[in-house]
Amino acid sequence: MKILILGLGQYPKGSGVAVALYFARMKHDVLVVEPYYTEAMGKNVARLKRFKNVRFVLGKHATHRVREMDLMVRHQRIRSNEPELKAARRYGIPIESELSVFLRVCPAPVIGITGTRGKSTTTALLHSILKASKLWRNAWLGGNILVSPLTYLEEITERDIVILEMSSFQLEGLGEADRSPQVGLMTNLMRDHLNTYASMEEYVEAKAQIFRHQSPEDVVLLPAGRMFDVFASEVPGTVYRWGKKGSVEEKLVRRSKLKLKGEHNRRNAEAAVSVALLLGVKQRVIKKRLGAFKGLENRQEIVGVKNGITFVNDTTSTTPDATFAAMNVYRFPKAKNHVHLIFGGADKELEFDEVAKALAKRKDVIVYLLPGTAEKKIEAAFKKHNVRSMDAKNVKEAIVAIKTYASRGDVVLLSPGAASFGLFKNEFDRGEQFKKLVKSYGR
Repeated sequence: MKILILGLGQYPKGSGVAVALYFARMKHDVLVVEPYYTEAMGKNVARLKRFKNVRFVLGKHATHRVREMDLMVRHQRIRSNEPELKAARRYGIPIESELSVFLRVCPAPVIGITGTRGKSTTTALLHSILKASKLWRNAWLGGNILVSPLTYLEEITERDIVILEMSSFQLEGLGEADRSPQVGLMTNLMRDHLNTYASMEEYVEAKAQIFRHQSPEDVVLLPAGRMFDVFASEVPGTVYRWGKKGSVEEKLVRRSKLKLKGEHNRRNAEAAVSVALLLGVKQRVIKKRLGAFKGLENRQEIVGVKNGITFVNDTTSTTPDATFAAMNVYRFPKAKNHVHLIFGGADKELEFDEVAKALAKRKDVIVYLLPGTAEKKIEAAFKKHNVRSMDAKNVKEAIVAIKTYASRGDVVLLSPGAASFGLFKNEFDRGEQFKKLVKSYGR
């Protein structure tokens, strides 16, 4: 077969390079097309160059090569209007994604988890519970957490189970290939990625691919809220509405000693527990793992305590809703201490009015505003609600200012509520820079 891989990516276990390696090892003729090539992708190119059956088109489009292909596999970050995808549809060439390829050949049942917020934490927590249950030979973790399941496909058996985090971009690829996981879970739906999607409705429909192509034997777990009623009526198989007051998962989480802080994390735990119960995991196993799970890096991660000041890395909070949740974890009602919030960045066509309203009521929060395309929109919302903030050219400058104002017992919270484009390579780079600054704080 002649296979075009559209989009390579920079992560060593990411979707583009993983699917290219998968087909290269099967001796297919592989053409890797990366129109937006950067130096960061160089290592992945080097790994593929050792295969004589792999060719490259880097830094430009290759629409003229599409017609000769038998299959196209799109990277999750490649948008649906790219010329190669348009050409493939025109010529009737099948379009797959890394996850649709995996779902087609995986011998084990797959649980897919999506949502606007909380999907990484929920996925990792569920994986921890299922692994501890010993009901399966092994529980595998992957997906949007930067690990393609194709990297360990050969090791999976029918006695295993796979838990995958699925972003809206990844689900688009599943939709085009008419595939959904056997078990789907949705954590929530909020405004996000509106710099990429034409409307909220389009974004919501991308998320709906978690169940759109399921069979009657499959199951999807949806939140109990009324906004998911329409989805529930459209599910091809079985639907369970998780998180109802008095439900088994709600009671079990309430009676457990969660290390995760915040109401939003309690909801994440309920979501994970609902799947575990559905799969037959014992309550005592679930309760034990709930008490042991410490959370994930870059998500309300306490990275240090310096001079009595707690530093929290919440760099993956790239929406105002996520920052709002993080703010609610740390409160000083009498304002004897303060939360020093590092906020701002690139615009995703989201609104900051609600988070500004919340900040206006919080006398214990001091805001340090980072530059970016969202800055003017944030400033307008802040002005409307009389929220005061200090400008900082970068995270380092914010930390320097914090040294002046912070005192023992305070919390420094990096929770930007915006994307990282411009000042950083990505949100993880933003978190790493913050951690390095924390290490040197007080020297």
